[in-house]
Amino acid sequence: MDREALAYGVAEILARHISPEPPQPVLEAVVADLVLLVEKQEAAPGFGGHRLAVLTVLGHNQKGIVHAFSEVLAEHGADIVDINQTIVHGNFAMMMVIDPSGCDVDLAGLKAILKKRAEPLGVGVFLQYEDMLRAVNRV
Repeated sequence: MDREALAYGVAEILARHISPEPPQPVLEAVVADLVLLVEKQEAAPGFGGHRLAVLTVLGHNQKGIVHAFSEVLAEHGADIVDINQTIVHGNFAMMMVIDPSGCDVDLAGLKAILKKRAEPLGVGVFLQYEDMLRAVNRV
């Protein structure tokens, strides 16, 4: 769900609980304020004053998989803050918390680079801001 759809959803919930129902321009103003609030929250700093991201890699275990993704992160200036990996019956799962503040590309660009690196390995890669991951899992 994009931020505008989220804002409209929240505004609709508010409108159901307010009597009498506010006029459309008031609802649109509420939506605009909610979008700004979400954008401000997305820019909120995390570790060391920087917004953190979570990289998740899932797939069949193979040699060099940790190296493949840590190499990409290093090449683009992302700092690995924390890492956890496990192998269960040949299935590989890894989560890295990274600080992308030093990256030479934005998060969308880094995600594209990581996905390209994942293709020959046949693994799934997911990258998103930590606060967004927490918010989605809280719902």
